[in-house]
Amino acid sequence: MSEKITEFTVRGKSEEELLQLLRDYEQSLASEKKYHATLDHMMEGFQIIDFNFRYTYVNDAVVKQSKYTREELMGYTMMEKYPGIENTELFKTLTKCMVERIAINFENEFDFPDGSKGYFELRIQPVQEGLFILSMDITERKRAELAKKEYIKGLEEMVFMTSHKVRQPVAHILGISILLNDSVNSQEDLNKMVGYMKESALSLDAFTKELTSFIKKLEVNARG
Repeated sequence: MSEKITEFTVRGKSEEELLQLLRDYEQSLASEKKYHATLDHMMEGFQIIDFNFRYTYVNDAVVKQSKYTREELMGYTMMEKYPGIENTELFKTLTKCMVERIAINFENEFDFPDGSKGYFELRIQPVQEGLFILSMDITERKRAELAKKEYIKGLEEMVFMTSHKVRQPVAHILGISILLNDSVNSQEDLNKMVGYMKESALSLDAFTKELTSFIKKLEVNARG
């Protein structure tokens, strides 16, 4: 109990009233600890920033998401911990919520100072202290979505490559096979046709190797 509370409560109070007040105070502290413990064990990030964008409360999930310790966040502004954040769409959205006192939900791609990226689903709500921000780390889900898009794009590219790089040499081989059925071909003509056929076969072989390498790369990227 603080000195201020002691001075305020002792005057004119009976012993029983003082004991009850003490019990109420201790119960209030216990409730606050329980409340903080509940917030700290949430899967979602829970943070409160004041009107100067200073961290006034962060739970364990935010600590993990932020890549800072609690001590490195508390009492510091977002701008101090993430230089340049004031130039991002995220900060513009936070400012809009702060000034207009409105709630906004959105997904955000966040660049960390170490060069890594994270993706978060954010729910921003104005509160008396400033802003309350609920954050869910969706980085793995987002990476899976991006990997799927890249895989589909790769398949489309593979179909394009097959269509353009296989069709021409196959057409050459088919055309030469028709000419070979002509019994009046001279030996010189036959030698030329065999040469063309060999070039087409080599072109197909080269593309087969290129396609195999491309598919392996596609599979590696799909696995992340």
